[in-house]
Formats: sequence, structure tokens, C-alpha cells
Amino acid sequence: MKNIIYLILLLSTMGLTMISANATDTIASARNTVLDGALQSQLQIQLERNDYNNFYSNLEDFSAPYTLKNGSKFYEARRDNLNSASAIVIDPQGYFYVAYKMPKSNNITYITNDGSCNKEVHDAIKVFANTFAENNKIISSNPTKINNTSHSCKGVYGKPFLKNHSFERAHIKNQ
Repeated sequence: MKNIIYLILLLSTMGLTMISANATDTIASARNTVLDGALQSQLQIQLERNDYNNFYSNLEDFSAPYTLKNGSKFYEARRDNLNSASAIVIDPQGYFYVAYKMPKSNNITYITNDGSCNKEVHDAIKVFANTFAENNKIISSNPTKINNTSHSCKGVYGKPFLKNHSFERAHIKNQ
């Protein structure tokens, strides 16, 4: 199944750079999108150094991306056998919702640049957090820049979010 991915990301200092790509929803497309230099540069600017380093350190074994009902894309990667992972939701309007879990920690750190919808954890990140043991706690960290453009939060939390209502695991190493 081929889908054209259009990630239109805000061109201001608060948003992410515009990235357009033709790719199928595969593990390779997830890896290419998340490891894209422009996206990584913007995340380095918008996340605290420690948060960026922790998020980036888990980007090894990618899962296929998921298209959410509002057009956002969910990406996830794990570090093999370390009970650690990172996830990011990239919204076409330039918002991001990042989470990561480090080994030997019960905390899942959540960061968003969405100034309108930052009072609750993004639904896809809640699903991500539930893939770990039940004693984990989601904690919030602040980005260095907030996007305060007003918008509706209906597609961010409060409703079932995934088109297929599940996350399936698929990992391929060194793709």
C-alpha cells in the first residue's frame, strides 16, 4: 500500500521545517522521516539537550508509521532488549508530540510544542506509554520553543485516534 507522505511543518522558529517525500508506510520510510536531517535539526533546537539526546538514543529498531485520523503521523523506535523507546507524532500543522523511555526508568518523558493542546498527553503517546509495564509514570518536560497558534484540540486527545485502532509491532534491524 503506497501513500504519499506530505509533512508540512511550520516554517517559523516555533515550527518544524517543510519536508515532502514520496514513501510507502514502511519501516524504511519511518527511519528516513525521523532521521531526516531537517527534522533532527529542528528537534535539536526545540528540545532541551538532555531530552533530545535521550529521544535520539532510542532510534534503532523502527516500527512502521501510523497515519492518525487527523493526518498526523506516529513514529516509534526501540533499543533492542533495553526496555527503552522513543515516539513522535508529527502534525501537518507543525506541532510535535515526543515521548521517550530510558532503560531502568519508570518515567516516560513527554514533550510538545503545542501551546493550545499541552494540558493532556496526546492519545497516541498514551498508547505508546501503555506498551510498557503498568508502573510507569508520564512526566512532562518543556520544549525550548512553544507554538502558540490557536487551534482545536479535538484531534489531539479525547477520541480514538488510530485509523486501524491498534499498533502492530514490526521491527527490522539495519534497514
